[in-house]
Amino acid sequence: MHVYKLSSILVICLVLIGLSLLAGCTQVGSGPGVANVSATANTSGIVKTDAGNVSGLTQDGLRVYLGIPFAAPPTGDLRWRPPAPVQPWDGVKEAKAFSLEPPQPAAASPGAPVNMSEDCLYLNLWTPAQNASEKLPVMVFFYGGAFGKVAPFETIALYNGSTLAQKGVIVVTANYRLGALGFLAHPQLANESPHNSSGNYGLLDQQAAMQWVQRNIGAFGGDPSRVTIFGQSAGGESVLIHLVSPESRGLYQQAIVESGPFWANGPTIDNVHSKADAEQFGVAYAQSLGYSGPDAIAQMRRLSPQALINATPWPSSSWELTHTLHFEPTIDGWVLPDSVDALFGLHRENPVPLMIGTNADDGTTLSANANMTVPEYVTLIRDYFGKDADAVLAQYPANSTQEVQLSLARIMTDYDFADAAKFAAGSMSDLHRNTYLYRYSYILPGQPDGAFHGSETFLLFGLAGAVKADPVVAGNIVDLWTRFAKTGDPNGGMNVTWPKYTREQGQYLDINVTPTVMSG
Repeated sequence: MHVYKLSSILVICLVLIGLSLLAGCTQVGSGPGVANVSATANTSGIVKTDAGNVSGLTQDGLRVYLGIPFAAPPTGDLRWRPPAPVQPWDGVKEAKAFSLEPPQPAAASPGAPVNMSEDCLYLNLWTPAQNASEKLPVMVFFYGGAFGKVAPFETIALYNGSTLAQKGVIVVTANYRLGALGFLAHPQLANESPHNSSGNYGLLDQQAAMQWVQRNIGAFGGDPSRVTIFGQSAGGESVLIHLVSPESRGLYQQAIVESGPFWANGPTIDNVHSKADAEQFGVAYAQSLGYSGPDAIAQMRRLSPQALINATPWPSSSWELTHTLHFEPTIDGWVLPDSVDALFGLHRENPVPLMIGTNADDGTTLSANANMTVPEYVTLIRDYFGKDADAVLAQYPANSTQEVQLSLARIMTDYDFADAAKFAAGSMSDLHRNTYLYRYSYILPGQPDGAFHGSETFLLFGLAGAVKADPVVAGNIVDLWTRFAKTGDPNGGMNVTWPKYTREQGQYLDINVTPTVMSG
């Protein structure tokens, strides 16, 4: 669920990548899409979806379709409601441009402005299939960003599915609503819902995208019975939620979770909130905008998305963001029946093949700018860990502000991420043998933050060359992800065998220049 601060080298790199995508490109199509498409790309075949025909592009031997609507624009009276069906169209809709981004705070990367619109429920698709009869496996990706931004790339356009699709899978990336627009809970919204549900509109968007895949992917050469959902950070947490959501069953057959936490400093604090707490936060948010009467939601539906963004608290410190109540998933009794860890603890997850892991330095950039003194650190640890605080302070000591930063980073890495992944893997391994745990420890050249949060996505989405990553590592990680999508088993492309995870053995794969099986 977290966002992080990129090093200056990576910021510059992302800007250069963005500029390279812009160079020689044209804007095509009409409506909300304003994406950039190679001027040399050729028009591909027309595909019939359940809402109408679409035409895309051919690029690098792939058929590419950008900006396909999977739900109606969630605007006006449809704001803060479950996604509605797409209005069918006549003729052929050009799917050649990424849609605008979901409304979110301004981009953090200099030179990388985000073009936003509340009309944002579109998906993108890369397929190597040349006809509908190929029935290829499908990978559906959900981005991270603390449920408030698109991160780490600031724009979904840099989540380019080509690298994965070249391995013989269809890749789908989907937008979902963020921040207050995606996760506002409020008693008046619960009263409108036949499920008495409040919030979780972003998760419902993800489910709508998966439903679109089930209905339409066959026409693009995909197999709706071989769908792997995967996501990083908030996207990874989303996958964990789909694993325990009754409403998501049948929409996928496998799952990959990349640094997807459901704890904040161990199992004493959940990253999802009770309905009562979330609605109380929503009421206070509405009051901050001047709306507290019986028509508060009706009035707020008339506000601009920017007004809602401006009123949304967005802490400057990643530490504060990841450990305070804000717009994120809610235990609503419908989409999410209980906390994620409680449901995993009760073995209520969907028993499917699972690949789950974390990065060796997930907490390094996430805990950046904490600006915490030693006494504040000790107080925080005692508040969070209670009777275990002395043991935690002994394992993660700090005698200076700099050491506080280092200890916070290790605590977040170990508790929020690694421990949660191990817990989820242990529960799933009781239900399904094809459970695999990993630790990504490869450090991109010149990066002082180590194997930071989200760094594996640079390799998965074709930015390995731009960040001068080892091509062997890049090839391995793409192969592991796509092989798992094809077979439910990531093995077969390396000299080492990645063992299935069990509580007894506790073995996992350390992904680095030399992949190594480890335990503990």
